[in-house]
Amino acid sequence: MTQMLFSGALEAFRQGLLATDDPRSVRVLPELLQAESLDALLLNIYGPDLLASHRPVLVSQWSKYYFMQLIPPVLVAGLVHGWRWPLQLGQIALTLDERGVPVGLRFLGVGEATPLSFAGLLDDNLSPFINALSRLGNVSSAVLWGNAGDYLERCLVQLGAVTDVSLEAGYELLRSKTLSDGRRNPLFDAIRYVGEPPKRQRRSCCLSHQVEWVGRCEHCPLGDAQ
Repeated sequence: MTQMLFSGALEAFRQGLLATDDPRSVRVLPELLQAESLDALLLNIYGPDLLASHRPVLVSQWSKYYFMQLIPPVLVAGLVHGWRWPLQLGQIALTLDERGVPVGLRFLGVGEATPLSFAGLLDDNLSPFINALSRLGNVSSAVLWGNAGDYLERCLVQLGAVTDVSLEAGYELLRSKTLSDGRRNPLFDAIRYVGEPPKRQRRSCCLSHQVEWVGRCEHCPLGDAQ
């Protein structure tokens, strides 16, 4: 089924999905979202000095790698094909590179054809994932939601270039102040286009500028301020 969802021009959106015969080991997401496990990953990636002094920055950066693996296949499956996998944290497994960076994802549950809804993505996955990382990393959840919204909007733009399927539901998710049940939408206005000519800009800073060798992201909202 996965091959059918990502055929032709959509192939690029499944790059992070592991094939059923992929021999690489995986770790379920709840295991990685334990303090000891996450610390070990961040220590291996960034070293003890940065872990001690810039934990929020490192957690923010690590979250981006996760969103890169998760969001593209979920968007394509839902928007283009009306297909959804179970997205609870226990239904997601990641493969990590030798440093500890997420480079592949496996959906453990069986997907199904279903009317499009972003409730599963937000309530079953992004919310508990972001809440856990926010607590473990002492980083504002707004920063992490900004990372998710940033990549979601990027994917919508890229998807719009290769398909004629309406992506309005995805863009509406980024434009709405509230969700369908009246709750505040944490993805609202994650990306803005400001100035003339319009310049893409995040609503919330991802903190990367705080570490010199990581540097300021291309769409930083802070301008030239430090």
